[in-house]
Amino acid sequence: MTDHQRDSDLSTSTRPESQDERALILVALAGGGWHRELYRIIERMPAERFRFAYAYSHYCGNHSVKRLPMPHAGRRYPLRSLGQTRQHPWRHVTNIGRFLAAFVESAILVRRLNPCAILGVAHSSAIPLLTAARLWGKRGVFIESITRISKLSRSGRIIYHLRLATDMYVQWPQLVTKYSRARFAGSSI
Repeated sequence: MTDHQRDSDLSTSTRPESQDERALILVALAGGGWHRELYRIIERMPAERFRFAYAYSHYCGNHSVKRLPMPHAGRRYPLRSLGQTRQHPWRHVTNIGRFLAAFVESAILVRRLNPCAILGVAHSSAIPLLTAARLWGKRGVFIESITRISKLSRSGRIIYHLRLATDMYVQWPQLVTKYSRARFAGSSI
């Protein structure tokens, strides 16, 4: 059995999904500081109203992000990583290929799960998921990292300028003056 099949078969819910009437939120799960911010946001969301599924990026077979703890249980689904954003001569070609593969996986996942919303926090894994959300007419929410004080991250700028998220939040009020479609609603930490 492959990692993808194993992850797709994981279920922490005691009742079948077809009988669960809570709204499903698909979360773009990332490691590092993004995980801490995402954890703090998700823990404030009531489990009585929402159920969760987590899509995580894996790179070169590394599935360590799938083991990160989250405050609410949910199935985990691997998606192809967009890769490193470092400067290298062929990055545009390889990044386009990785994006297309991640987008196809994301589009299939969003179509299959039919979530009410997709949530991403300042990580590139949100880009293909939010693109798929746009394709299927789903609500996409992007929250920029608290570390971004004066300008959006590269992922944030892509999502902002392509209007991939229906709702975009920043965690510093001065960013709203620079990015008028973004909203300030406090910080996650």
